[in-house]
Amino acid sequence: MSYFQAVGFTTLSVPNHEFSIALWIKPQSQSGTIIHVSTASNGTGAGCMPLMGLATNELLVIQIPISKSVSLLAAPITLNVWSHIVQTWSSATGLRLYVNNVMVSSLPTANSFLPYRQSPLYVTLGNGLPASASCRQGMLNSTIPYTGAIDDFRVYSRELTASDICTMYSSSL
Repeated sequence: MSYFQAVGFTTLSVPNHEFSIALWIKPQSQSGTIIHVSTASNGTGAGCMPLMGLATNELLVIQIPISKSVSLLAAPITLNVWSHIVQTWSSATGLRLYVNNVMVSSLPTANSFLPYRQSPLYVTLGNGLPASASCRQGMLNSTIPYTGAIDDFRVYSRELTASDICTMYSSSL
């Protein structure tokens, strides 16, 4: 089980503060947690849930905490092919998902973001960690590790525009 974990992501622990997450993925299996957030280093704590992952049906799922998880499903992600993924959230536009520079799903009614206000916030890439079975799951099983590659992971404290995403995607090709 390999994964990367970092701590101190304050943007993702402030209620109703816009944010964006961008990364490249190259999945080798049809399920697994890509991004998991938690208030404890073992993947648990008062606020823990998978933010992004592949459901067992090969669909990319993004979700945010409100009173319950809000999920979006995207078109299936092709195995063994690099895909550029961007998740944005703001109270004005709600939750949006871009795959390879195309907005594939949006949920304007997801206009509140209510994470647990506890710092530090841990972000774990590639795994929800075994202890995370007690976390909110939504559409994802956070105990299934992601198999594949992740590159160029970024967190922004603002909502990226379509133009920002186009520039980022084009400059990476």
